Amino acid sequence: MILYLVQHGKALSKEVDPDRSLSVEGRSEVEAVANCLARAGVSVPRIYHSGKTRAAQTARILADKLTNGHIEVQSGMAPNDDVAAFASVIEGKNRDALYVGHLPHLGKLASLLTTGDERANIAGIVNAGILCLGTCPGGYRIEWYITPSLCVNE
Repeated sequence: MILYLVQHGKALSKEVDPDRSLSVEGRSEVEAVANCLARAGVSVPRIYHSGKTRAAQTARILADKLTNGHIEVQSGMAPNDDVAAFASVIEGKNRDALYVGHLPHLGKLASLLTTGDERANIAGIVNAGILCLGTCPGGYRIEWYITPSLCVNE
């Protein structure tokens, strides 16, 4: 099973937009990463997101390049939701998928899945960054990590 963990793109402040939509820069970075991954042949069957506007917009941009368009809202992905409970949800799905969420949830989830300790802080996840985890005996391992800075200037 392959999991892609994605922090949403940069968003507008609450003062500018109470829904926190993607900023122009955030949209641009997500598009650059999506293009980079599409050129590399990355494809995912399903994309899940937290339901927050910035995550939904990020998921849509990624879906346009990487999937057949199957996008769903997934509960348990808010910034401070329980990552152990969410890890059980992922295991229950038992299929490749991309999850668009928030910090600190994604960082804790990646740490829990790879080390068994949500506090291990194994990756410096950034906006529009995509962390790929693959299964291995006993859990998951990091396969690769792409940040917008690797894709923006292509």
